[in-house]
Amino acid sequence: MKRLQLVAVAAALVLTSTVPMADAAAPPAPVVGAEESLGYPIEGRVLSQEQSQGVDAEGRPQAYWVTAGNEETPGMFQVTDLRSGDVVFAERLPAGINSWASTFSAADGTVYFGMTEGQLYSWTPGDDAVTALGVPFPGEGIWRLDAAPDGVVFGGTYPGGELFSYDPATGEFANHGQAVPGETYARTLEADEDGVWVGTQPRARLTQFDRATGEFAQVALPAQYATHEVVYDMTLAREYLLLRVQPSNDLLVYDTGSGEFVNIVPGISGRAMSAPDPAGKYVYFRIASVGVVAYDLDTHTYAPVGWGPNAFPGSWAWVDLDDPEFPGLSLAMTYYYGRIYVWNPETRATRYLGETDLQGAPNTITELGTGPDGAVYVGAFLSPPGMARFDPATGTTSLLAGAGQVEGFGTYGDHLVFGRYPNAGLLDFDTTRPWSMGTNPGPAAVIADEQDRPQAFAQVGDLMAVGSVPKSGRLGGALTLWNPATGAVVTHRNVVPDQSVVSLAERDGLLYGGTSVNGGYGIDPVATEAELFVADPASGDVLHSVVPVAGGRAVNGLTFDDDGTLWGVSDGTLFTYDPDARAVTRAEQLFPHSTGMYGQDRDLHFRDDGYLYVTSSGSLWRVDPEAWTVTELASSGVSSLAVDEAGNLYYARGAALYRWNFALRPQPVCDVTVTGPHAGPVTVRSGTTCLDGAAVSGPVQVSPGAVLVAEDSTVRGPVSAVGAGGVILDGVTVTGPVSVVGSVGGVWIVDTTVIGPLACSGNDPAPVLENVDVTGPVAGQCREA
Repeated sequence: MKRLQLVAVAAALVLTSTVPMADAAAPPAPVVGAEESLGYPIEGRVLSQEQSQGVDAEGRPQAYWVTAGNEETPGMFQVTDLRSGDVVFAERLPAGINSWASTFSAADGTVYFGMTEGQLYSWTPGDDAVTALGVPFPGEGIWRLDAAPDGVVFGGTYPGGELFSYDPATGEFANHGQAVPGETYARTLEADEDGVWVGTQPRARLTQFDRATGEFAQVALPAQYATHEVVYDMTLAREYLLLRVQPSNDLLVYDTGSGEFVNIVPGISGRAMSAPDPAGKYVYFRIASVGVVAYDLDTHTYAPVGWGPNAFPGSWAWVDLDDPEFPGLSLAMTYYYGRIYVWNPETRATRYLGETDLQGAPNTITELGTGPDGAVYVGAFLSPPGMARFDPATGTTSLLAGAGQVEGFGTYGDHLVFGRYPNAGLLDFDTTRPWSMGTNPGPAAVIADEQDRPQAFAQVGDLMAVGSVPKSGRLGGALTLWNPATGAVVTHRNVVPDQSVVSLAERDGLLYGGTSVNGGYGIDPVATEAELFVADPASGDVLHSVVPVAGGRAVNGLTFDDDGTLWGVSDGTLFTYDPDARAVTRAEQLFPHSTGMYGQDRDLHFRDDGYLYVTSSGSLWRVDPEAWTVTELASSGVSSLAVDEAGNLYYARGAALYRWNFALRPQPVCDVTVTGPHAGPVTVRSGTTCLDGAAVSGPVQVSPGAVLVAEDSTVRGPVSAVGAGGVILDGVTVTGPVSVVGSVGGVWIVDTTVIGPLACSGNDPAPVLENVDVTGPVAGQCREA
């Protein structure tokens, strides 16, 4: 028999999955609606954060990619042949999502790559499969690899900032300890016969590991780089170590013999610098305004070569294309979107290989927001394609190119505003005009003062208040007042010392903010409890602050009800706050205790059904604000929350978008199931009773609060329900009257025949009828349906 709508996820629809947290004499109201999968709003991407190049046994040049996955799909190792442009090998990895670590070892002709989740893999050209080398140091992600000339592979980790090595000859790992005390990322490596140069984050530090003694010796950068954040890339070229530092992107040239910095090239375009050319005279890198330049290692001067690929380099290699247009060795550059650019220094010929044949994976969703146009907007992790716009009216998804990684959404008037990572960009999109990155939205305003992730938005007058998280290795988020019309930005950092601002709400001209004890990645918090604060937007002064939940690490979300009470969530505890008394009035742990670094389950919504809906601890919850009881609607990795104009709820699981559609028929779990012939009455006193292929000879009666689900069944007798928690008749023939009065959980009568009268009254919501044949009179709501 035809179903009314898609089958929902059973785990999300257990009508009796209710957790009472207060005096709850009355049973909880039945669940209304069902989960609906909307697929992947950003269906595919090719993103390989790190790349390397090498050759196969015949000397054919190859590029190596580890394209990012998501929570449902691991990353994928792929190989491009630079001569043919073909993808010659591809394998979905058994584990690991992202990789920032890849190196080709000329010593054994093998590529090694590591995952930020800690796995290490290898592949030798010609192998049928990738080799898993294990998780060498549980709890440590691998963030960079480099192979020494003798074949030993060195790696850097986070959060320990450790240097390790792997010897392919013995299969043994060794941990050489933290490269620089207090530095949590060993972010870049350059290995030679004698040692390993290590660059760190969150403070830009340079150290050398002596392979013979096992000791580290730190090298001081020039004084002007003392507050820089990271040594990001390095290349050894003859006696020189070239290193790029952020945020300036200056290239520092260090003479390893004299121990002096001999040159600085300001503001190159990341990332990597090439190895020396075959003559050992030049290295190459890119400067955005001039293109690729050749740096003379003898004179320490550089000049453009007339090649300007619209991409920044991820890896360089000197390659033999075996092509008369590319005689000798050509310079190949990879780009993290799966693209390859080649240039020949003799003929000046160029070649471009696109990413068409590489396989990506859907982007992991970072945040959802509802626009003033009624659409649901979807931001995603390191999103090359852009952000997505889902139109609830048509059910269609469109892509808005160039948005980047969105951390938070807000609205004013007809405008959607959003915050972008990195570098805390603020963008303003007029939804009444077509999307055109660069003009609508125009250039980003920027929150300075070491901010990186604008996560929370609230309108206050003509301004947008923005809560943000600082850069890696920094404590102290900010409350920023931004005027989208003028671009003016006023930032108040450390409104709560050493904490980030991750949730905001406005009432009567005042701002209410929630904090996280965490700062940027790579630094331990010093605060121990998250706070709720009240701030004057005119001055940025904090008028009042309180710890709403003892021991809470983040105040995840804030919203006001119609009576002016502020509701919030902190680490699984729901609380209320009276703005007049400036006091927390109630706090109870309604959800499992969990928190992320920044409290990204920061959305709470009151619907017109009187319930509060919350995402917390990986689930979507319905909260009765009177009884303080909760019902779990959806589970298994739920994050973020948005609502459309019809009141339907949107949330994410990894890269997938879901909707809790209140118009859909629920799929309850049966407490009692009746099948086959059944002589006599069926009385549903509590819970959910299902008739599945049943033939009932007798009346069916549903008591208040109970649920009846009858499918592909016959009933010879009346069906009566008063105050039921829900009634579903799907593919049923009833010989006798049907009466449904005062149901509070929904009534669905589909593909059903009633030989007798049908009467419905006082049901909320109103009944849904499809393809119903009634031989007797139809009365009340069923007549109107």
